[in-house]
Amino acid sequence: MTTLILENGYNDLVRSRIPLGEYFKSKGLEVHYACPQPQRDTVYEVPMSRSSLSLIKLIKGFVRLIQIEKKLSIDTILSFRFIPNVLNYLASFTNKEVKRVVVITGLGYAFIPTNRTLSSRIQRYLITLFYRIASRRIQIVAQNPDDLIDLGVENGKVILGSGVDTAVSANDSIIPTSSIKLLYVGRLLKSKGINTAIDVYEQLKIKSPNASLTIAGTIDSQNPDSISEEEVTLLKNIKGINYLGFVADMNEVYANNNVLLFPSDYREGIPRVIIEALKYGLTIITKEMPGCKETVRNNGFLMTDFYEIEDVLDYLLKLNSSSLLVNKNASIELFRKTFSSDVIFPMYLTMLKQALVSKYKV
Repeated sequence: MTTLILENGYNDLVRSRIPLGEYFKSKGLEVHYACPQPQRDTVYEVPMSRSSLSLIKLIKGFVRLIQIEKKLSIDTILSFRFIPNVLNYLASFTNKEVKRVVVITGLGYAFIPTNRTLSSRIQRYLITLFYRIASRRIQIVAQNPDDLIDLGVENGKVILGSGVDTAVSANDSIIPTSSIKLLYVGRLLKSKGINTAIDVYEQLKIKSPNASLTIAGTIDSQNPDSISEEEVTLLKNIKGINYLGFVADMNEVYANNNVLLFPSDYREGIPRVIIEALKYGLTIITKEMPGCKETVRNNGFLMTDFYEIEDVLDYLLKLNSSSLLVNKNASIELFRKTFSSDVIFPMYLTMLKQALVSKYKV
């Protein structure tokens, strides 16, 4: 089987898809990769916009994808994220021999419950319409069950996340301590909870002066939901906050903290940051949102729609070295049994094999 993996960005391809492709290769598949603006010759370039359906780029990407399919005699295509999924679907009308699987890695900013702007409503309608139509022709995979329900896709499959490797052992990470070492990881978006994380920390340090908050992430200047440079400057001056900015290798950061604080409303599949935190045994505090709620099983605290910051503080103040150790073991077990690459990668391989004999007539 010759497979093409299609992504909308080179960094995500390297971080999440090439490890999956290497697993496929170990099982006998021939694997190729494609994305916009690749930084190595072994990855094919398919032009596309990351955030909008630019008609010109869509046409260029469509033409290029068809060329790659024919050149490499592709049997199956596995695409991730909305624009690659659109290209994958459109290509099914010209190359009917290729079997196609599209993966929804989350529904994004337009599906945030509090986002009621006209443009967001239009986006939600178009995204929902696309996946309902596409599901009649190609296999849809979502990374949490709620996304399929919200889209109204009845014949989709669920694979919980993209898989994170188990190469780094979490057993020796996190030095037992009663001091709360909070960690926020991600773009500094209001919808991802950066302001809530800071509010929780500032109130926590009043009752627990030894508490700290590490922030690993940067602003997104192209996203109106991002905090500003001025706000970043202010948070840097808050005592006890360690602002790291972008961090290429997060291993040491996870190992040096014990509580992931990720109060996000953003509609992701399964947030990779939470999966990585589980791997290192962190206690998880996140919202009861699709993709997030699957990651808390007796190893943290879920912030419901009716939560108050006082509820989070009450939970944090009750943590000690003993309860942190219990949570650590529960997080590691959940990671290994549910979210690790050892569990997830074989599911994607099975999905591709099933696509070869699927009922879809393209």
